Amino acid sequence: MLSTNELSYEQEVCNILKKTAINQRLEELKEGTKATGQEHAFNVCSDGSVTKLIKGTNNSIDMSEVNNECNHQIDLGIHSHPQSIAYPSSDDFVEELQRQPKIADCVYGEEDDKITCYMTSDELRNKYKPLLDDTINKVNEIITKYNNTNNIKEKIKLIGEHIDVMKRYIHLTTEIKNNIIKDIYPNINSYVDYANYILNSNPKFGNFGDVWVKDCGKI
Repeated sequence: MLSTNELSYEQEVCNILKKTAINQRLEELKEGTKATGQEHAFNVCSDGSVTKLIKGTNNSIDMSEVNNECNHQIDLGIHSHPQSIAYPSSDDFVEELQRQPKIADCVYGEEDDKITCYMTSDELRNKYKPLLDDTINKVNEIITKYNNTNNIKEKIKLIGEHIDVMKRYIHLTTEIKNNIIKDIYPNINSYVDYANYILNSNPKFGNFGDVWVKDCGKI
């Protein structure tokens, strides 16, 4: 049996999921997902605490509540995919890059009852996170200005600015998705084809340079 020092970083991530407090919350996540058909999630904060379990919709979840609970110092983020496999979506990769967990993000798939963990490279994070933050801050700034004015002309102007910034955000996230997907699957030309591909093919695991994806199996 390998010693801790001989285990790969990715395997260490899988072993962390077996820790009692994390594993207990993970069981709650599985049960909640199966019972409701909705995504569930929690974080493991960098101080070692485990956040509450939160619930989203059947295909998305807002992690802001548990991110705040960790004061945005996150070691692990774990969410579920109801009636689907344990493999990150293209949106999951963008979310991981934006949240920047120190260890990894992981996804539980109800269909295969497995867990997959993944993480983007420092190079990709350093390139794109400042751009994402700047765009999101600009959106929030426009919304604040819109809510604080009763001037119709100003509101119309701000609506136009909001549309322009959202286009920029969509372009940016599309670029991120395509870069990551191309890194893993060179034969896929667009993230649009990604979801169908991984559902109908054997998902790939390993270290692909700008992202690694680890099959942690059943935990």
